[in-house]
Amino acid sequence: MNRAVLALVPVVLAACGDNALPRLSYTNPPPGGALRLIAGDRASASRLSLSFVVGDQPVTGYAVGFDLPLAPDRVQLASFTAGRALDAGASVPSAMARIPYNGPLANNLVTAQSQQGATDTELAPGSVLFSLELVAGTDAPEGVVFDGTAAEFLLPSGGMRARSGTTVVAAPDVAIGRLELGPQSP
Repeated sequence: MNRAVLALVPVVLAACGDNALPRLSYTNPPPGGALRLIAGDRASASRLSLSFVVGDQPVTGYAVGFDLPLAPDRVQLASFTAGRALDAGASVPSAMARIPYNGPLANNLVTAQSQQGATDTELAPGSVLFSLELVAGTDAPEGVVFDGTAAEFLLPSGGMRARSGTTVVAAPDVAIGRLELGPQSP
């Protein structure tokens, strides 16, 4: 009986070898944008981090976020970390990210962060508003997940607001790059 089990081990291991995940690749947006979604400092073949940061000029506001349409089932949200530039609070942070798969925001990366203070905050260029980590979906097809660099791209909702609710940065001033799934990694 032990020989039968040992004979199956190479077959099982061989079958596991073809489950490689597609390679995630993000290209930062071209220069510009009051707010920017850029590649973060952590990445592997099937996982990458993105940071939502202030562009080259300081901005003053209270809350940030965006609704970014993406190809369904290509990526999953692995983690979301509120930045320190806008204090989201500790016990119950006013920050989140989700990828809903039904409802009016289905197939969008939905993010939001609001500070828990009484006034707007001036943010220096490069300030990290929040970071998130995406992972390639299991059996996800290769192709573009989202492309903020395409001429026809329009971010439906996003930017920054003041505590009063006034728009400080509108969606067209949010620079988004291109995320795609390439050939499987070995």
